[in-house]
Amino acid sequence: MRIREPSVQPSIDLATRSDISMTPVVIEPSKLSGDNGAFRDAYERGGEAGMHEMEGEENPYPAGSALAKAFEHGYLDGQKARR
Repeated sequence: MRIREPSVQPSIDLATRSDISMTPVVIEPSKLSGDNGAFRDAYERGGEAGMHEMEGEENPYPAGSALAKAFEHGYLDGQKARR
């Protein structure tokens, strides 16, 4: 039986590529839509629901809104923290 050698792709040295920007993008607080406190509250409320597996706790925010998305992210993170 013959064992095949794995094919190795040449690696790309990202430090030498000039088309990649190494500068992080910063979003100014004034450019964020809504109140940061409201997003934090929505995230924390979702996190509590996710940690306690409160399936009866439905997302109280309008579907598709940024607050609904914050709640969903909190819920998923709460599930991860519980495990």
